[in-house]
Amino acid sequence: LKSFNLWDVPPPAVPRVVITFRRRSSAKNVGRVIANEKDLLDVLDEGNLVSYEAADFGKLSFREQLKLVRGANVLVGAHGAGLMHALFMAEEGILVEIHPSYRLDRHFRLAARMAGKVYLPMRSTETVKCTGSSDSIPVDKADFRRTMDAAIRIARSFDDGASECGLKCDPRILAMDPGNDPEYRSLGMTKASPYSTIFPCK
Repeated sequence: LKSFNLWDVPPPAVPRVVITFRRRSSAKNVGRVIANEKDLLDVLDEGNLVSYEAADFGKLSFREQLKLVRGANVLVGAHGAGLMHALFMAEEGILVEIHPSYRLDRHFRLAARMAGKVYLPMRSTETVKCTGSSDSIPVDKADFRRTMDAAIRIARSFDDGASECGLKCDPRILAMDPGNDPEYRSLGMTKASPYSTIFPCK
């Protein structure tokens, strides 16, 4: 990280998700392709005061991959070598691994834990579709939403975060966290009036 000037990158102020997609090409018939990418992106679009970027690491230089992951605190992807990038995430990070129905590997869970990251697995229970020797993983949208809600809920508590909520958050709860204030403009949002923190009982 030091050689790429990425050592002192501060963690994101609000949850930042990098979701990786593997894509087939005429040169490479990769497997573990997400069958319904749009559904997953639609779920991430539901979030408020959350940013995300979808990436195909196969089209990025190693430095670009590291820069993208270093600026994220949630990394999401299907089981595959790209998930080792969890080692380079922000100091407090979450790895969400999507397992196809037939895989039982645990090495990314172990790698994430050894790197001090939170590991959240989810498993597709639907049968994969095959294109020759390559498979496409259908991901249940509701299950993905629940998993991302948990990941974002954890990510909001990192550092000194005070927003106790998940993917789709009551704007009044988000407004209680002054650390969110600089992010409203950059994400095109307006800050709501926060809940009162004055004890209401006399």
